[in-house]
Amino acid sequence: MPKTVAEDTINPNIFMHQLSAASTSASAYLADVGAHQMWAAQSLEISDGQLFLTSGGMGAMGFALPASIGASLALNKQPVVVIIGDGCMQLNIQELQTIVRNKLPIKMIVMNNRNLGMIRQFQDSYFESRYQSTYWGYTAPDFEKIAAAYGISAKTISRPDEVDAAVNWMWNTNNEKNPVLIQVMVDPHTNTYPKIAFGKPITEMEPFAKPIEMEGT
Repeated sequence: MPKTVAEDTINPNIFMHQLSAASTSASAYLADVGAHQMWAAQSLEISDGQLFLTSGGMGAMGFALPASIGASLALNKQPVVVIIGDGCMQLNIQELQTIVRNKLPIKMIVMNNRNLGMIRQFQDSYFESRYQSTYWGYTAPDFEKIAAAYGISAKTISRPDEVDAAVNWMWNTNNEKNPVLIQVMVDPHTNTYPKIAFGKPITEMEPFAKPIEMEGT
């Protein structure tokens, strides 16, 4: 069964609202693939003139970081915000060097739940919480330290009372024209809802509707 999420952890949907409020200077948001993509699509508040770029249902993990480079360059080196998970970040992490070399004002939000969250949630629903290769046998590095190794200003937050200061720091005078990374620690068992329940109509979604057993199909 799914584990209980700690109450004093960052709620990703609320975080997206706070990020939006602070990021009026962003020309675009780019979401990668995974639970963070769903939280972004559900809760980001896009202002007039801002773009929302994602690979949608293509499921292209690793898309957002290199796409942010193209977006910023196409927008005359305007700042863009990347929303990416810990799994996706590791697929094209070498692009941090490209960002630094080209002095691009890319703001990276790494939603680090220390597992492959959407697949882990799927394993809760259909495989009796057997977390092979999503939580068991999977690790992610400290992305704050990796950013620092590339010379990128970075910080890590894990509590709701740290969010406002962090997202405002991302846009302060020293950081506005530079790349910045914020590592947002999320409880590993934070789920994405609403979610279509397997075998059910679109009007019946998890967590209110339970999916049918896959073996029953």
